[in-house]
Amino acid sequence: MYLRTPKRYTRGQKRSPISLRWLWLWLLTPVVVVLGVEIYNHRDTLGPPVHQALYGVLDNAQQSLATAAAPPPAPTQDPTNQLARADGDWREGRIEAAVNTYEAVVDAVPNNLEAHYRLTLGLAMEGDLDAALAAAERTITADPFASDGWAIRAMVLDWSGRYGEAIASALRAIELNGDNARAYAFLAEAYKDMGQADLARQTIERALEVNPDSFEALRVAGWIAWELDFDTETARDYFGQAFDAAPNMPYLAIDLAQINYATEETDEAIGILREVLDSNPQNSRALFELGRIYFTGLGDPNQALDYLVRCVEANPDSIPCQGLLGRTYMALDQYTQADEALQRAVDLGSTNPRHYLWAGRTQIALGNCPSAIPLLEQSITLGQDIGDTEAVTAAEDNLRECSVVVPGAEVTPEATSET
Repeated sequence: MYLRTPKRYTRGQKRSPISLRWLWLWLLTPVVVVLGVEIYNHRDTLGPPVHQALYGVLDNAQQSLATAAAPPPAPTQDPTNQLARADGDWREGRIEAAVNTYEAVVDAVPNNLEAHYRLTLGLAMEGDLDAALAAAERTITADPFASDGWAIRAMVLDWSGRYGEAIASALRAIELNGDNARAYAFLAEAYKDMGQADLARQTIERALEVNPDSFEALRVAGWIAWELDFDTETARDYFGQAFDAAPNMPYLAIDLAQINYATEETDEAIGILREVLDSNPQNSRALFELGRIYFTGLGDPNQALDYLVRCVEANPDSIPCQGLLGRTYMALDQYTQADEALQRAVDLGSTNPRHYLWAGRTQIALGNCPSAIPLLEQSITLGQDIGDTEAVTAAEDNLRECSVVVPGAEVTPEATSET
């Protein structure tokens, strides 16, 4: 069947006499030609930026691929086993081993108060007070509202001779926990060291009321009985109780050894200190005490020298060890070595008038009176401040050897005490 198409659909459209495509071609062709000529003429100028842009695109693409294919980060090591090993060493009294492990792991457990606390106490027991104070600050950072953190900081500050700061830190610990016996104990110790005898006695009574079994409180009670009340028997009893409560703590054993030596039980003191060194061979406090006993008590500088050399190797910044090592070298007529050790003690900031006295005598023995004079004068000043009349008298006599007139001094026999 044939269908007729309506007329309106078969009518042709009228064409425009001007073609827009040809118009654009004629307009753009000259522009393209001119641009091409300009690019060719300036190819040396335009080339590098274009290349740089292309290289940048390629480099970004390579980095994206490298990132997409990068291996995942290695997992952080689990500190659980290290902490368990450190805790075991601590309980068994191997404090040096425990400290080494805690130092390696505390950064991985920034909020573990016990690990930070034990690291601080361990460093203090080893005699490294600078490192202990830094660890105490990190202990507070681990938990600023933990009373024990402020308490251990108070103890380290007190042992460092910063009594006012120690008291402030201990009071902060008590503010956070009014039943913290160790905070009261450290506060009492700071009061004792400041010469506040009544406050020290009152505070340690409070500590023992809070916890009669606190080894920290029992220890400080022993020192108060010994230094303030001059009651060595009561002090020995307190030290014994403290050691029984925490036999893994080397500083409690050292306290007990000290009072045994003071009461002429020298063999027992040596035995206790050697047991400390069996578990902690680099404990500078135990090494110093053994050196002191052998030099001062037993008159054996050769035996003392061994322990004191080990002491300064373990802790080069130990003023007591450097000072007594110098004096031991003097007894052995090794004045060059004596000068090195005593000068080290002086440079570290010793306030012991005997160290300056011995350093001055060493310079005299080396034929160097001009260097001896300021050391001996400092010995006199420090000796007068603390009432060490023997050191003052000996320094005055040595100054006269260097032809120095000591104003107001009487001519007296040279003091011979070297303790």
